[in-house]
Amino acid sequence: MTNPPDHPDRAQAEMRGRPGRKPSPQLRGAIIASALARFAERGVDSSTTREIALSAGTTERTLFKHFGSKEGLVQAVVEKVSIDMLREASFARIGDPRPFSRDELTDWHRAFLTERIEAAVRTPQNYRVLFGELLRDDGFRSRYGARWRAGVFEPFAAHLARMQANRQISAAHSPAALAGLFYSQNLSYLAARFVLAPDGAWSTARDVEAIVTLFRAACGTHSA
Repeated sequence: MTNPPDHPDRAQAEMRGRPGRKPSPQLRGAIIASALARFAERGVDSSTTREIALSAGTTERTLFKHFGSKEGLVQAVVEKVSIDMLREASFARIGDPRPFSRDELTDWHRAFLTERIEAAVRTPQNYRVLFGELLRDDGFRSRYGARWRAGVFEPFAAHLARMQANRQISAAHSPAALAGLFYSQNLSYLAARFVLAPDGAWSTARDVEAIVTLFRAACGTHSA
């Protein structure tokens, strides 16, 4: 038996429309930008699709037509944030199989962290939303974690293994342990500076040199 036209379930379905129809790039971008700003300011749970649609200059019905649901919109926002981060220039070197020398690793680490900080200064909301979703959504954390491990963590651990084989750094610690230390240091710093304590007495040049120096020391030197 079908619902009569005025049945609330049918009204809700009609408001949401049929997911899958692609919006214009301009409208899609406006909706995602509006959602990103509100998710960063209030969190996902406290942001309404109605407010997001109004801010983007469209209707809630149109938003649901294009993204299917609020969760579909959240996924689109986080996907954009994560892809934007992985497209930054320093990640290209991770995909290059040529091993670092010890000094090249230090220079790359300095450039990597500086680039992360500059990006976060331009768009701090990206980090707030990404970290927030990693804590909020188990499914997203699992999906993003698998992608990050395959595309970022494992290639960097392989670089460190080649450096150990080339006697550029000590073999006292496993490449995976060193890669874990590297990302723990950098991500913890970014979370502290741009999410937990954005008003702290941070200094990019000083902080970068401290973190780079600590990681270089942890890598050690090869013993003859």
